[in-house]
Amino acid sequence: MPRTSRPLRIHPIVLRRVQVVDVVDVSPNLRRITLGGPDLSAGEVDGVARPAFVSEGFDDHVKLVVPPAEGELPRIGRQEERRFAWNPEVLAYTRDYTVRSWDPSAGTFAIDVVRHDHGLASAWAYRARPGDEIHVAGPKSCALRNDEADHHLLVGDETALPAIARWLEEAPAGTRGRVVVEVPTEADRLDVPTAADVEVTWLVRGDVAPGTSRRLVDAVRSLELPAGRVYAWVAGEAMTIAPIRRHLRDLGLPKEDVEVVGYWRRPAEATTRTAPADDAERLTPAVPAEEDESPLELLHEVHEMTELLPPVVTRVAVTLGIPALVADGCASLAALADKTGVDAARLAPLLDAMTALGLLEPGRGALALTARGGVLAETDAVDELSLDNPANREALALVDLLDVLTTGRPPARVGETWRVRRAADPALDRAHHERAEDELQYVLEPLAELAPVKAAGSLAVVGDGAGLVAEAVARGRTVHLPGAAETQWPAADCAVLVGTLEGRDDAEALALLRTALAGSRDVVLLERTSDKAAVDDHAAERALLSLTLSGTPMRSSADLDDLIRRAGATGLDHVVLGWGFGGLSRATLAHG
Repeated sequence: MPRTSRPLRIHPIVLRRVQVVDVVDVSPNLRRITLGGPDLSAGEVDGVARPAFVSEGFDDHVKLVVPPAEGELPRIGRQEERRFAWNPEVLAYTRDYTVRSWDPSAGTFAIDVVRHDHGLASAWAYRARPGDEIHVAGPKSCALRNDEADHHLLVGDETALPAIARWLEEAPAGTRGRVVVEVPTEADRLDVPTAADVEVTWLVRGDVAPGTSRRLVDAVRSLELPAGRVYAWVAGEAMTIAPIRRHLRDLGLPKEDVEVVGYWRRPAEATTRTAPADDAERLTPAVPAEEDESPLELLHEVHEMTELLPPVVTRVAVTLGIPALVADGCASLAALADKTGVDAARLAPLLDAMTALGLLEPGRGALALTARGGVLAETDAVDELSLDNPANREALALVDLLDVLTTGRPPARVGETWRVRRAADPALDRAHHERAEDELQYVLEPLAELAPVKAAGSLAVVGDGAGLVAEAVARGRTVHLPGAAETQWPAADCAVLVGTLEGRDDAEALALLRTALAGSRDVVLLERTSDKAAVDDHAAERALLSLTLSGTPMRSSADLDDLIRRAGATGLDHVVLGWGFGGLSRATLAHG
């Protein structure tokens, strides 16, 4: 999740067993389930402390483990100290729902479930009775309201209505905003009390199929945003709301003040077109396959792994904004050429490739996004793939992997290391800081609570996201922000280093560590490692990309420990921060 300007509080992920306390239909298409029970209180589970349930953000969500109408659930998983280790088999029975309200005095919270003709959670909700039991996990984080904004814009369909209604109920007097909600029928409009100064617009979808209406997009485009800082929150069917994100960003709203969340995706329409095919399926393999896979299946898998088309086409298409444009109704070659500024003759082969990959589907004189292509219109895909971001563009350096492996140096055409390039390119350096900030937001609280950090009278913070880390750990204390290239840092009780060793050879890394240890009695390192590269293809890609960009292999945790000891540390400890997810969630504590 990209970093948001809303204050974020991180909580342990705890599985709880709760009971249905009350069931009420608040509209023809919305049922409210109130849940409660002893597990919402603080206690202990499997020898691990269980904090009390808390929900402080208007769009907090819990994960329901929905029991099937017939049969039994698989084993759910195992509770760990700050997270729940899910049994993968049970994830098919989980659904995320917004906490519509929370009453800590009564020990209950409520969720609103939209009526569907089919659906695991909807079927459960519409047969639920008081006393029924269900397991829930979360909220694992609470993003509070952005009270620094001058104006709030909240937009969504009926699946976003529980969050929007909670925002309206909880917003204090003096809060200014505009709310736009699309509902299935006139009877689904709700009378939600609010002390805020807010204009609410209700849009009735009527006979239009869910997830296909343009009412929300058209309504937002017709709005004239007021002067001052505007915070926008949009949720609903992912493909339908994608054009809203583009529109708000085009208006100049900073990305941390724009939150567009796909709450659901409409089912893929039936089609006679098959999945993408190529010549691989016409070939006959000459070698025997493993017992559980046919020779043809093996050949097809390997062929798909060798193709260069998908990663290049998807990134270029997202950078040009094609998925979002098509989702917005820009559906012809001429229109797309006009919007992207790319000559139609040159753009046509890209659209053909997108169609061959099953991202686009030709209709009657117009292109349409497939369900697969719709994913590329969503906020997360744009943030992760767009080549407008210099850090994302670095992924293309993998084509130089062979040269780096055989020479031990970054590509000759680059002529300088990754660290040097970052120092010389402010946009690239800033992109990496922002990427680290997105990841660090989930570990800042436990980082600030680490014993050497908490006990320090003064601190030094160095590396990616240093400003964000310094802000989180300061708490009225002196925090120095020396540069990693400086050979002498101001004296501090504790130094925090974030991603400072990646891309540095051993000599450079040792020099930096010795500088840190010379100036501080304790050093805390958050560093990405290669530990999971053999079992996780994303980790493998990250490790190889780091090698390609810098010429220096990414270190394992054992390599890091050895390096820190060689730098002069007399003791080492390791702590998992937060949920233990992500490359910066493992802290190494070095003592001088």
